[in-house]
Amino acid sequence: MILPVANGLRTDHPVPGLPFINDERLPLDNPDAIERTGRNQGEGLWGRTDSLRDGGWVAFTTEPKNRSYAWAVHFHPEYGRTVLLVHDGDWSDLHHEWMYGSSGFLYRHGGYWWDGTAWHRPGQVLDRAFEHYDPRPVRDATTITAADLLAQPTTPASAKVSKIADFEASETLLPNWLDHLALWADRRHLVPDALPLDQCVVDLRAPELEPTRLVDRVGLARIAAIALNDLPDPKHGRRDLPPPQVDTSDGPRWSEPVARDWAERRRSTEGPAALLADTTTFGPSQPRGLVADHNLLTKIIKDALEDEDTKSSK
Repeated sequence: MILPVANGLRTDHPVPGLPFINDERLPLDNPDAIERTGRNQGEGLWGRTDSLRDGGWVAFTTEPKNRSYAWAVHFHPEYGRTVLLVHDGDWSDLHHEWMYGSSGFLYRHGGYWWDGTAWHRPGQVLDRAFEHYDPRPVRDATTITAADLLAQPTTPASAKVSKIADFEASETLLPNWLDHLALWADRRHLVPDALPLDQCVVDLRAPELEPTRLVDRVGLARIAAIALNDLPDPKHGRRDLPPPQVDTSDGPRWSEPVARDWAERRRSTEGPAALLADTTTFGPSQPRGLVADHNLLTKIIKDALEDEDTKSSK
């Protein structure tokens, strides 16, 4: 799961909690020019752009003034522009998701995704007939726009727009992010093709994402019907766990539907493997066919050696 580190100031869909970066140097109306910002401009710099099937496009470039990061831009002809700053090593994964992932273009809460019409849970269960993850809609999801959030009092004067040259990503979210969102909204008049605030998607709310309904490792093991000790350690086996919806000081937390999807995937992949596994005479677990061949060859060799011993004793 790609985690952006900041929003571009001219994005239409800000990611909650992240700072806003001045992106005025990016030619956002020209994807080829975004690509040329980094491509062939020096060692460690790169850029890329591709067209999307719906008439939109994606574009990426290393930020020349701060090469630890890269700009990622997604343009949709109806739903506007998403401008994100990501770690430079993450651009290729995000490019793949936007181009081939069949999982929308806005991601929140550990991979919940929006395709312009509906929210879906993180893709985990493979639909082999169509060769992509089964899109599973979120029940009773409500889309939260910038207009919804800015209906409450804010203090934009206490916020700021950061500069890319000296930017360093923080591991914590901005505590007064609504003030930063208000400052972003105040600057919207400088963007000629900016979407109205009531069309700027920021977040989603759903019963399954309520903090009190999220489960910890104990709950995840219970839903998957496995022993707690059989769960991968989050410190070392994070990729073998479902994407967490939130990280707390006590560890990751998951929504119950995400946990159930993971359990379903686990049964579909590890269940047949366990069913078809057997143990060799020396102990290791292997597929049954290999075990049968192993045991047969072991018996043939054993019988041959015993025959040799019998002939020698005569």
